[in-house]
Amino acid sequence: MNPIVTGKVTEALTKLTKADAMAPIVALEGTVVVGRTYQAYKRGKWDEARERFIEESMGSVVWLCGVGAMNSLGDKVVAHILKKPGANFDVGTDKVLRTPFENFMKKVAPKGFSSKQVALIKGAKVLTSVIVTNLFIGFVVPKVNQALTRHVLHKRRNQPEVKNAQNPSFKGGGISAINAFTNAIENTNTGKLLSSDAGIAGGRMYNARSKEERREVAIRDIGSIYFYMWAQGHIIKLMNLLETGRASRLNPSTAELLTKRLTDFIKDKEMSVEEFKKAVLGKEVKLPEGIKFETAEQSKFQKLTNKNPLEVIKLSEAEKYIKDSEVMARAREMSKLQPERLGEAVLTKQQLLDSFNKAEINNPKLLDEVFKDFTKGAHKEEFKYVSNKKLYKLKSEMEQYVESLCKNSKDGKINKEILAKAKNKNLALSFINFITGFGFAAAMLSTYIPKIQYYVTRKTTGVNAFPGTYDYKNHHEVNA
Repeated sequence: MNPIVTGKVTEALTKLTKADAMAPIVALEGTVVVGRTYQAYKRGKWDEARERFIEESMGSVVWLCGVGAMNSLGDKVVAHILKKPGANFDVGTDKVLRTPFENFMKKVAPKGFSSKQVALIKGAKVLTSVIVTNLFIGFVVPKVNQALTRHVLHKRRNQPEVKNAQNPSFKGGGISAINAFTNAIENTNTGKLLSSDAGIAGGRMYNARSKEERREVAIRDIGSIYFYMWAQGHIIKLMNLLETGRASRLNPSTAELLTKRLTDFIKDKEMSVEEFKKAVLGKEVKLPEGIKFETAEQSKFQKLTNKNPLEVIKLSEAEKYIKDSEVMARAREMSKLQPERLGEAVLTKQQLLDSFNKAEINNPKLLDEVFKDFTKGAHKEEFKYVSNKKLYKLKSEMEQYVESLCKNSKDGKINKEILAKAKNKNLALSFINFITGFGFAAAMLSTYIPKIQYYVTRKTTGVNAFPGTYDYKNHHEVNA
């Protein structure tokens, strides 16, 4: 295959299969709008199909883009309030390694504002974006739809329009907690979308014209959340598990970069599996005794799940224990894989171990290249937050990829042809698994969830009719 085409496919597939990716949700929305509109037409003809198309298409645009767009607008407002034009910063933190908020307050330091005030301003911006998005989809769109249907029925029957008597009314920790909430909504697609789901479902149920419509909205909107947010990922993990015995798989872009690096490493020679593994993965190492690491205070949840806290050390402290100049040089490069913390270089315990383990997989240049591709360069930006856990999960997947490559070598040899075959196989399986997960979620969202809501209405009322235009209590079409 043409390498340019292969590269485009690899890049596209990586975007689609990446954790927290927006692209597959956008693609799903296209199938949902078409599928649900078709299912609505089959039952309620043009009246229901029109409402469903307007609700799904307008809802999709606002659900997918509303919080992000409002956030972007809010960034300008925040910069104006802080009198720092163009200032933008993340508030996520792992407390001991990446601290973008603290870096911002130290280096940019808006005059007259405390850390708590800046965190509250940022949090208020995010909360406002969520509320506006929810109100628009949950209250404005349903009312527009209902008014349009009343107008259509009025014209069709040439009768005076009967207004709906009900008028909708809008009833209803510290810096770390504020920043955790803000970061979840602002910097994760899952957070943005889930922040809208409850308000959307609640608003649509509140504005439903009958209990039958309210029940259908609940089945459709609440029942869809899992299939939008997690079903594809779970199916892909299940497929990976069946194929390799592991739930995770290295994304195609990283596999491409790793293959190029390993091909350059072995050149045109052939290596035995044992020799290759030792050179690429290295061996277990022990750190010099007496090294003391800083740890972040664990949350109650982390303590409950026995989660190991992130351990870091200042580079200046590590220099006191490392006598090998080559190891020290690698440690310095490792510390550059994240921004300085309040002006001082730090590195994690894992990075220090990797500095002692002089294997190719631990080459700081390789890791920098991979992390740059994975985060679009954000891993080294001092005002951006990137989870160290996600980066080293990626590194773990790289190690598993090499282990699998070695295991599948039939003649006990590794060469550039074996590396190319492994990369192509990984790309093919990634594509198959994505299509399987996407197809399952699309079928449920576009076809089977609508069928379930229609089935429940039919079984509970004995009538297969659109609740928006049928009076179930008196068993006749609604008069506009």
